[in-house]
Amino acid sequence: MASVLVGHAPEQRSRLLIAVALVFAAIAAVLVFVALQNRDDSAGASGSAAVAGTTSVVVAANDLPANTLLDTSMLELRALPPDAVLEGAFADSAALAGMATRFPVSAGEQITPIKVGLNQIENRDDVSQVLPQGMRAFAVKVAEVTGAGGLLLPGNFVDVIAVFPETSNGETTSPARAVTLLQDVELIAVGQEAQEPYPAQADGESTGLSGRRPDGVERQPDAQSATLAVSPEDARLLALVQESGAAIWLSMRPAGDHETVDGDETVLEPAVPAARESTEE
Repeated sequence: MASVLVGHAPEQRSRLLIAVALVFAAIAAVLVFVALQNRDDSAGASGSAAVAGTTSVVVAANDLPANTLLDTSMLELRALPPDAVLEGAFADSAALAGMATRFPVSAGEQITPIKVGLNQIENRDDVSQVLPQGMRAFAVKVAEVTGAGGLLLPGNFVDVIAVFPETSNGETTSPARAVTLLQDVELIAVGQEAQEPYPAQADGESTGLSGRRPDGVERQPDAQSATLAVSPEDARLLALVQESGAAIWLSMRPAGDHETVDGDETVLEPAVPAARESTEE
């Protein structure tokens, strides 16, 4: 470069330097453009690969209450990794139009067959729609104490205990016998607070769920009845027990505990009469 500039006037040398600088600047601009173009192409390729590795599923666009009749405006498609897709998740919003939600669905939650039903429930107060097939709704008398302290709610599971009084010469004395009549029985109503029916499941399969507890349900400590879902045979048994004068007690089970236990009767020994006999001797 120095040899090129030798022999030129200062003004000429300045012009030549400017021209050389412009050439180098143009070359640098071209190199930068090529580098940026290559980076964009690489990012585009990796982006396409990411989309290709996902699965589109239908999710709720907003929070949806139970028994909501669906239309496509309430739903949207979302691309998820295959291992995050729930079994049976819908891939087409149009397939869900006209169905009803069986449970509350949160925004962004995937829609699966268990969460939707074919028909919306028009009358949520119809308890007959809550009963599983083959079962009967049967009410028993309760008070705050005999109904687990007034803490029972529709949807709880209980054991039914009958306390039979001891009689002597036609007179009732102290309670003598407590019998567990039924175990793991579902409460469908306490007083006038009852479960709501689910829409029938879309795929026709049974989930073992018959109804749901309504939002905002309150405990009924003053309730005088509790309605149970029982078999026809158990309904007859409960009717006879109540008519016999026995007291019905409901023992609430822990959530999710459906195991039955042995030992269905407890006898209270007549301690007072025994003490009286020993004194007479």
